[in-house]
Amino acid sequence: MTLFALAGYGFACAALYYLVPMRVRWVVLLLVSYGFYAMRGPAGLPFMLMTTLTTWLGALLIGRIGGKAGERIKANPALTREEKKTIRAGAKGRQRAVLLAVLLINFGLLALLKYTDDVRGWFGASPLGLVLPLGISFYTFQSMGYLLDVHGGKVKPERNPLKFALFVSFFPQLIQGPIARYDQLAGQLTTPHKLSASRMQRSVQLILWGLFQKMVIADRALPFVNSVFSAQAGEIGGAVTVLGVLMYSLQQYCDFAGGIDLVSGIALQFGIELAPNFKRPYFAVSLADFWRRWHISLGAWMRDYVFYPFALSKPMARLTKAVKPKLGNDFARAIPAALGNVLVFLLVGIWHGATSNYIVWGLYNGVILAFSALMEPVHKRMNARLPKLTASRGFHVFRVLRTFLIVNIGWFFDRCAHAGDAVRMMGTVLTDWRAEQLAGEFLFTLGVTQLDFIVLALAAALLFGVSFMRERGADIGVWLTRRCLPVRWAVLLAGVAVVALMGVWGSGFDEATFIYYQF
Repeated sequence: MTLFALAGYGFACAALYYLVPMRVRWVVLLLVSYGFYAMRGPAGLPFMLMTTLTTWLGALLIGRIGGKAGERIKANPALTREEKKTIRAGAKGRQRAVLLAVLLINFGLLALLKYTDDVRGWFGASPLGLVLPLGISFYTFQSMGYLLDVHGGKVKPERNPLKFALFVSFFPQLIQGPIARYDQLAGQLTTPHKLSASRMQRSVQLILWGLFQKMVIADRALPFVNSVFSAQAGEIGGAVTVLGVLMYSLQQYCDFAGGIDLVSGIALQFGIELAPNFKRPYFAVSLADFWRRWHISLGAWMRDYVFYPFALSKPMARLTKAVKPKLGNDFARAIPAALGNVLVFLLVGIWHGATSNYIVWGLYNGVILAFSALMEPVHKRMNARLPKLTASRGFHVFRVLRTFLIVNIGWFFDRCAHAGDAVRMMGTVLTDWRAEQLAGEFLFTLGVTQLDFIVLALAAALLFGVSFMRERGADIGVWLTRRCLPVRWAVLLAGVAVVALMGVWGSGFDEATFIYYQF
């Protein structure tokens, strides 16, 4: 299925959605979602069904245990405070047991399918080739987030198994995310939306912009990135290596941002607003700001279900209290956040893959964020003493460029197959520059032509211009919808022509998959 076929599937399903009676439109969404999943990877269906069923039953059981405890207390007004406390404690213990059982089943299944071959590789064993279902990390994290919210009392258990199955399987988000929250998405899925011309117009704009980023930029840069990162030691110098990392930065940005726009546009056809998942991260002024803008839903999931429970736990409180007399209040209070960042990014690294490059990449980011958390009191004092400097435009640009450099150093580990390869390539940048490889025909032996570089340069300039205007608060989509009909149609047809003529055809799930497709 090519990307155009994916967009076409979305339009066809939307047409069917608006043709059926309102009361059954959510059923159509469920059927087309499972139909999409069956077409893309039928072998993964049993795993999705297992996650759906265990999570739905687990949430119901957690709710029932809490309800029975409440009914017991209400039916016996003569109970003492201690007796009520004992009943609630017993219920919480049983709820916690159900929660842990469902978490172990689903995260255990995810780990088995995703990491078995990685672990076997540590010992030089051949891979087993286990099927990795489409979007398994996305729907597993989404389902477990729902279960944790039910356990925490934030949402009530969904009693209809089919409606919950739709929440897990809604097909656009299986490709790139976002990892949705139940209270944000579930109601939208079951609400019978009416056809809206303005919403369809926004949908087409998002889909075209997503295809432009993915097909014109990301997939055009991909062969060059693959060539640079698969080159043997000594074949390319530091100058081309730096260009390769910058190309990977561009490719990954457009692959992910384009995918998010594409799936958001498809979801919008059904009247469903997916949560923001990508917000111009290369305008970030710090590494923490970068990760608040990149894969927003994953960062929010880790923040709410890992970082805060860890940083606010009793052991961290005891540690803060123990070191406060020796290290001071500010430093002691920053320690839980510092350790929490290391833990979170170690897990994010493993989420990408249980290989040395991803583990080192996660620790690289986690350690820098931990250091930033420990130095936050110093930063605040500097901002107070030098307000004009820290508020100046030049300092802002410096912070953006500094963050961009830090992120791109990390991309060495993210893209290389092994951590040792990343260290070797960084060593080449420092010791073996070979700038002449940029000027001759050598570049055109790395999977791209001169025309490819011209198209990439023009497309990247357009991307930067649009992103800069959005960062300044301009909404290009709203501006376009306010133009007269001939202008809107002209822009639409121009977008179709650019993607059709300059896009790398064959871009899709079978030939050039999304980077996050198998996550």
